[in-house]
Parts: sequence; C-alpha cells; structure tokens
Amino acid sequence: MITLSPECFPCFFRQADLAALAHGASEFSRKALAERVAGILTDVPGGEVPAGIATRLHEIVREELGTDDPFRVVKEREFRRFGEMASRAESLVAPSADPMAAAVWMAVFGNIMDSGIIERESMEGEVEHLSAEIGSRKIPDRLRDRILASRTVGVLLDNTGEVAYDVPLLTRLAGEGRALWIGVKGGPVIDDLTEEGAHRLGLAAYGEIVSNGNRGVGTDLALCSGEFRDRIAGSDLILSKGQANFETLFGHIHNVFFLFRCKCPVVSRALGKPEGELIVLDGKGAA
Repeated sequence: MITLSPECFPCFFRQADLAALAHGASEFSRKALAERVAGILTDVPGGEVPAGIATRLHEIVREELGTDDPFRVVKEREFRRFGEMASRAESLVAPSADPMAAAVWMAVFGNIMDSGIIERESMEGEVEHLSAEIGSRKIPDRLRDRILASRTVGVLLDNTGEVAYDVPLLTRLAGEGRALWIGVKGGPVIDDLTEEGAHRLGLAAYGEIVSNGNRGVGTDLALCSGEFRDRIAGSDLILSKGQANFETLFGHIHNVFFLFRCKCPVVSRALGKPEGELIVLDGKGAA
C-alpha cells in the first residue's frame, strides 16, 4: 500500500500550481492557492494514501480558482489531437509481431501524458523517445491468459491526453466478442476523462461508458457508486490505468492488472522500480 511520504508534499504544491497555470491564473492567485494548500497539509494523517489527499487538494483548487474545471483548455487541446494521436498509436501497434502485447504496452506508455504533474515539454519528449520501443516488448503470460479467458472486461481509463494511446487496446479487446465496459470519472478532476468526454471521443463504439460517480483522484471505492463497485466485482478482468488508480485500488480488488508509469520516488521505493519505469502488475503486486 502506498502511503504519505515527505516527497509527497512538494508534489502537492506542484499539482496545485500546474492546475493554476492551466487555468491561466495570475501570480497573485497562484500564491493564494499555495497558502490554501499549505493549510490542508499541516494536519494530514501519515498513513493516508496520497491520492486521497490529492482529491481534497483539487477541491480546494477548484474553489480557490473559481472554476469547476481548471484543466478545461488542456482537455480541449487533447480532444482536438485525439484522432491524430490514436492513428499514430495504431500505426505503431499494428505492424508488431504480437499486436495485443504491443497494444497493452502502448496503453502503459500513454500514461506519460499527465498534465497534473508533468510539464507538456517533458511529455512530448518522452513520446518521441519511447514510442519506438513498443513493438519489442512482451506481456506476462498470466495477463495474456486472463485476457483470452475473460468474457467481461472493464478498463478504467485515466487522463484525457493518454486515451488516444488506449485505442489500440480497446479495439482489440472489443473485437473478440467480449463484453467491454469503460470506467471514467463522474466529473472534472485534474485532466481525467469524464463520461461526457468519453462519449465526445466516440469511445462508446468500443464498450459501455460507465461513470464511477465521483470526482476523486484515482478510484476510491468508498466514493464510487454501487453500480460501479458491482461492475468491478462482476468482471472477469479489470485493466486499471494510471498511478493514482494503483494507489487507491491496490489491495482492494484482485481481478485486476495495473498499467501505469512509475512517476514518483514514493511508488518507486514501494515497487523497487526506477522512476519512469513502465509497469504491468497484477492485483497481488506480481509482474
């Protein structure tokens, strides 16, 4: 289980400031927001999951900035780029000797697109550097076996910018007679994909779009609707995108494989993996 560490505190301030910058806030507003963030960080339980604190942080962000969606402009840019980036992702996956493996790793790789904690220039540089490696990577046999055996699969999507990189995997999962459903946020939080956004991108062509019923960072089951929890429990396999979903779901569900990029020293230490590593883990933490 991932719990609060000293490195989390500067990250929280950075998350808040990136939201303010995305919203176009003034320097005065950014300073005021930093003061609010400092206030909520003075008395947080040491054993809390960082994503849970981030949920409260982004409530403060929206309140202080006076907007329901600080990343609206960022997401609009990603909506415009979606078709181009999805085509690019598929062009890298399709020629692979093992397209399903390549599609899984493309989805993992796409987790670099995270406007909540990473600057845009860094994300673009990673795309150019890593995308060429996708076709040579393998997936664990256990994951391949679970995909082949599963009739009902849920994919918990992450942020709007990376969804294009999930399309090759969604295409292959939906194309083999499975009942596929796609989990999204119940409202704007950071730059995560919402139900409205998923329909706007046409993702209903791959499976049923299901809102988790809340605006938490990650997937906190205590905040999720009963329908969403039932969907998870009733699925043969859950493919969970993103580090925050790993933080909030690990140890709570077992019919899952986590697909994400190790983005911070806290998760790096917990997994014994270097920062930046592309991660595929099952619900017990086995690669």
